[in-house]
Amino acid sequence: MDNSGIEETLIRNAFGEVTTKRIIYNRAKGWFGGGTREDIPLKHVTSVRLETSRSVLAGILFVLIGLSTTFGGRSGLAMLAGFALLALGALLLWGSPSVVVNTAGQDLRPSKGAPWERSDANSFVDALRAQLFRS
Repeated sequence: MDNSGIEETLIRNAFGEVTTKRIIYNRAKGWFGGGTREDIPLKHVTSVRLETSRSVLAGILFVLIGLSTTFGGRSGLAMLAGFALLALGALLLWGSPSVVVNTAGQDLRPSKGAPWERSDANSFVDALRAQLFRS
């Protein structure tokens, strides 16, 4: 632990904040926000992991429906709906990062981010691991 008594913020992003003494974590966060903010002392955190969840079958289905709607439709509205389905299918195939924090009480606290937040998830996990395993 930090003997100086001064708490320093190491990282702050969409998944939360890692300091030298605690994490402020956005638990149960989803693609569109939400979730709850938790303040967890570092001594209660036992592990952290980064997962990527992909929906391959749903993504392929949306891409196929989007392609057929985009190029098979006769109206601009059908093409617009097709592009939207293509975009959704691409996001499902790309995958979403999830940061899972485990505490001493064996409580798993997942926080899911949007596909473009993968670097934020990596940074959060790296900063937390550095604090957990520092000598």
